[in-house]
Amino acid sequence: MKGVKEKVYHAWKTGTFPSPATKTLGIKILELSEGRSLVEMMVDPNHHNMSATMHGGIMADIADAAMGIAIATTISPEEDFTTMEMKISFLRPHIKGPLRAEGTVAKRGKRVAFAEAVLTNKQDQIVAKANGTWLFLDA
Repeated sequence: MKGVKEKVYHAWKTGTFPSPATKTLGIKILELSEGRSLVEMMVDPNHHNMSATMHGGIMADIADAAMGIAIATTISPEEDFTTMEMKISFLRPHIKGPLRAEGTVAKRGKRVAFAEAVLTNKQDQIVAKANGTWLFLDA
């Protein structure tokens, strides 16, 4: 679907509309402001890899969600966007309990945006850092 409809944009901004992927993982929007989001998910053994720690791909998903939602706070209802590339650095394992990701827009241009995410555990230790580039699509 091209373009972000007004009701979807409003729901994102008010934290009431998770995408199907974020809903599947149980990612919840805790805070939103212009160019910033704070999301959280509860990690349990269903999110583990073979080493009994949180799977890196799922950790990348919450980072992508935090950054994408932060970018969504800057768009007009006619705009749509997609992730072009993303890098994540895993700094410590996460096993269970809440994992938060704060996404911030580092720079937003007409066609491209750059965002960052910091993932923290309940002890406020940094678990991972990510950054990425988003492309704005023609509506």
